[in-house]
Amino acid sequence: MTKKRILTTAIVLAILGVLIYFQVQHWRSFDWSRFAEASHVNPLQIAIAIALIYGTYVLRAVRWKVFLDPVCRAKSSHLIAPTFIGFAGLALLGRPGEFIRPYLIAKKENVTVSSQIGVWTVERIFDIGAFTVLMAYDVFFSARISGNPYIGKFRMAAVILCGIVALMGLLALMIRKRGHQVASFFHRITTPISQSLAHHVDQKVRAFGEGLNTVAGWKGFLKLTLLSLAIWFMIALAYRQVAHSYAAERPATSAEEAGPPAVDVETAKLADFPELAGQPLTPETVEQLKSALHSKGYGLKHEHGDVWLVHKGKRIKKVGDRPHLSNMDVPHVVLLMGFSMVGSVVQLPAVGGGSQLAVISALQVIYGIPPEMAVSCGMLLWLVTFVSVVPAGLALAHFEHVSLRKLSKESEQQEHSEGELARPAARYPDPADTHVG
Repeated sequence: MTKKRILTTAIVLAILGVLIYFQVQHWRSFDWSRFAEASHVNPLQIAIAIALIYGTYVLRAVRWKVFLDPVCRAKSSHLIAPTFIGFAGLALLGRPGEFIRPYLIAKKENVTVSSQIGVWTVERIFDIGAFTVLMAYDVFFSARISGNPYIGKFRMAAVILCGIVALMGLLALMIRKRGHQVASFFHRITTPISQSLAHHVDQKVRAFGEGLNTVAGWKGFLKLTLLSLAIWFMIALAYRQVAHSYAAERPATSAEEAGPPAVDVETAKLADFPELAGQPLTPETVEQLKSALHSKGYGLKHEHGDVWLVHKGKRIKKVGDRPHLSNMDVPHVVLLMGFSMVGSVVQLPAVGGGSQLAVISALQVIYGIPPEMAVSCGMLLWLVTFVSVVPAGLALAHFEHVSLRKLSKESEQQEHSEGELARPAARYPDPADTHVG
């Protein structure tokens, strides 16, 4: 293990340690018996969720085939095995396993590894863009989460994310039109910092430009966009299946067992009266909430003995209704996906860490899910969406007679050797290259 990898692992462990410490402080009242009871799920729905995740890998292979269309006549069926093996390598090895997929595809289709790393980079942009579309529609147009007290922050995050995607798109367009000029520009501004960094940045920009050349016009762009949206919508459906695999809580057998209805945390925060959370839902409390909610465009409506939060005539949620995973729909889980993506920045091979903690925290804070059920669901989501590919990936790796660790080392060495061959061109660009459009 290199010094750089040891340092990176140490930093990640330290961050995870801090996150776990805060979670333990928050879970002092954690009920392990309730956790065991909450962890009973419907196996059929978990199997459907895994099938949906496997379906996304097949669609990723189809999408990569579209990337390869301008370069070679690849078949989607030939790219399925490298896709499964690559994601299994990522799950087991962490970041060092990321380049297994482009390396395997490069060898199968007889193209350069650097070009496929460029495709991998472009693929990431399409993934971020597709998720941004789903999230923006979710927070601006879905009535299911419009009553959430954090909706303003989510909308701000969506706007910022849209801006980032727009900037990425603009930069990608510039690199496609003037790739060598952009590479030379970044090379010049990073040279005073470090020659090695300048060369690395130059190499990555050129590889990215090569990957962009695989987007074959507007028809290819449309195919890639639709495939990306389908992939992320299927991931959302998988999240929903996992949430719905948890059985609804046993209803109370008597009014005494159920207790009087109380103001839930979500409604109290929305009304800017957090101190009312847990207070009995009396007529006086309802009037107090109603006057506070009216200024924000919400109201309270009595219906069949229940009090509902309404917005523009649509029922949002029942006030005092205990939140449960079985009530979550696609708009709710899209936000969970966002938390998982942010948390995945802090990730350990085969262990994870960041994404689980982020999802668990979101389930508790954003949706009010009890901690025992939030922990169970957060871990199960990680297993289904991230780890479930490992058995299929290992089986295909055995069938293809390849080793994941060996592939990881070979992909890094191949990328480095191709970068070394490109070093003179990166340091001393041909003046004619700056005029390529």
